[in-house]
Amino acid sequence: MTDVVLRQDEREAIQVWYDWLCKDKQRGHRARLKRCTTVKEILLQPGFYRLCQPLPRLEERWLEGLAMVAGLLAMVKTPVDLNLPSVLGDGGDKPVFSELRFQKLLAARKPNDFFLAMRRAIVQAGEKSDPLSLADQVLHWYQQYRHPEWFTGQKQWQYRFAKPYYIQS
Repeated sequence: MTDVVLRQDEREAIQVWYDWLCKDKQRGHRARLKRCTTVKEILLQPGFYRLCQPLPRLEERWLEGLAMVAGLLAMVKTPVDLNLPSVLGDGGDKPVFSELRFQKLLAARKPNDFFLAMRRAIVQAGEKSDPLSLADQVLHWYQQYRHPEWFTGQKQWQYRFAKPYYIQS
């Protein structure tokens, strides 16, 4: 899955933040972010503002989307080279995340509904995902939520997220 939203400097900043969050000293920040069940709760966490500092473009344009990135990356314990839909689909006859739940995730229309569905998906995936791919997918969803007219056909988040779930390489 190719990057939709993130520039190289933003990818690097998110990776640095994720690495910082995974250090033992930061367990408190990570735990507070993991306990958040709404986007508004994430906006009140100091760990979130540490993510915002090197990302002024994203903070200005997509604050709620960036908050979802912080909350969801805090859920990822094991970084892997597979994007989340690939982990969820697992290439087998019985996917890790049921097709019904996956369809509900694809149908999420509000930020909190999307955030909660993604949290559930990450837990079902064994808290494994590629952090940078996940960040880009979340920001893609948020950008499409704000500007649906920009994303049609193969540019739609749903298409890009569903394809690796159903088709394993």
